[in-house]
Amino acid sequence: MKFSLLAVLEYLCAKLSIITLMLMAAVTFADVFGRVVFNAPLGFAYELVGIFLAVSFYAGLYHVHKTSKHIRIDLFDGLFKGTPGVLVFWFGYLIEVVFFGALVVMVYQTLQDTRLFGETFMFLGFEKWLVLLVMFVLAVIAFVSLIVTTPETRSARLPRTERQG
Repeated sequence: MKFSLLAVLEYLCAKLSIITLMLMAAVTFADVFGRVVFNAPLGFAYELVGIFLAVSFYAGLYHVHKTSKHIRIDLFDGLFKGTPGVLVFWFGYLIEVVFFGALVVMVYQTLQDTRLFGETFMFLGFEKWLVLLVMFVLAVIAFVSLIVTTPETRSARLPRTERQG
């Protein structure tokens, strides 16, 4: 039996994303139902949905990076064939790595700042840095996915008609 840490991370991130989306829908339903039927909405629904959305987003980034399914502008893809196409593809990949690496660092810095200042959620009452820690760990996992999915491995997964060169 072959064991792959990346496959385990992908599985866990996918399940976490699905679970948080379901929880987000359940909290939203309970909030609206309570507001309409009992005239008593959940006070903490806004914060909880925000947390679930952030966790779902960062958990889903692993798959997005691995499959290169993010939004991209491909207007000029037909103009760059062969070596220039490979160079443009690598240039775009390096920009993506730099910017996402900067995002990971910024999430970490925000985590440290909120921990240092002891910021808490207004209605939930626990400290914000705990949620940011989860987001940071998921962002690091997504960054690993981006690093191991180089343009060479991405183009190998494309159909023959879409490959560069």
